[in-house]
Amino acid sequence: MTTSEPRTTAEAVEELRTVAHRWADGRRGSTAQLIRAADRALWAGVDAPSLAPLAELLTVERDLAAELFGRVTDELGFGLPPADGGPGGLLLARWWAAEIAAGRLDPAEGAALIIDDIVEVHGAHEELTPMLDAVRALWSPRPPGPSTAETHARLTRAARELLTRIPDPRGAAE
Repeated sequence: MTTSEPRTTAEAVEELRTVAHRWADGRRGSTAQLIRAADRALWAGVDAPSLAPLAELLTVERDLAAELFGRVTDELGFGLPPADGGPGGLLLARWWAAEIAAGRLDPAEGAALIIDDIVEVHGAHEELTPMLDAVRALWSPRPPGPSTAETHARLTRAARELLTRIPDPRGAAE
């Protein structure tokens, strides 16, 4: 998340999406963060019916923030997976892969989320093999190692491969 105010609606939506990346796997940030992001999005002109109620929450109402943020992400079409990540976390892995492939999530950060929050918790599902193989190849001890651009390209290819292996629960292609 940036420290400066978003100047455009696109920047504000991107800020909300960044918050959603951190909330998707159940690791919740502060409700104050959600309220600030909603307020900034309103000022930038983002139109989602649940944004204003989220931005206007009082301290005593902060227990409503997570529910309202869920509505905002639905209204903005982020396509978050179910809170449990789906069977074996695969729907969450697919969502992160789609975010990587669309350029909305840094490939290295997304790969780390998939490895740490899916593979380490649920095991190395066959569907995740392309990402595991890409990460193993990039962590190889051969100096000098791939460039950042090469790393991002490999991880993005692996993310696209995951999208072909894990069916979209909505029945639509990314």
